[in-house]
Amino acid sequence: MNYALRKSIGYSLSKCANTINQNLNKLLLPYGIAIEQRATLEIIKYEKDVTQTIIADMLRKDKTTICRTLNALEKKGFITKSDSENDKRSKTIQLTSKGEEILQQTHATISAFRQQLSNKLSPEEITALFNSLDKLSS
Repeated sequence: MNYALRKSIGYSLSKCANTINQNLNKLLLPYGIAIEQRATLEIIKYEKDVTQTIIADMLRKDKTTICRTLNALEKKGFITKSDSENDKRSKTIQLTSKGEEILQQTHATISAFRQQLSNKLSPEEITALFNSLDKLSS
């Protein structure tokens, strides 16, 4: 089979991302959290005064999708939302101790998976990959 889709950069990137996400979601299943939820928690932990808009921009997701993710995280007790000091229309999002705990519990699993991916490429290939992805993302 030799058709345009098989030689498409977008298709190859999408297929790779889907494979990575599926594998990560399997690893995170025992913790009751999906990879997108964990990524959101990591952003909340490390970004100052994070809002739904900031998370949506960082993950390149629409606000509705992020809203669903945040609602699920809030329901699980991993985050709280409160009115922003600067803008009453916006909510500031913070981790709860339970959110910190799930990040800590999943840290070794995520780190090991990231290392396995990195081990498949040389340092030069990793640099070239990031450079190429940066070009395609701009």
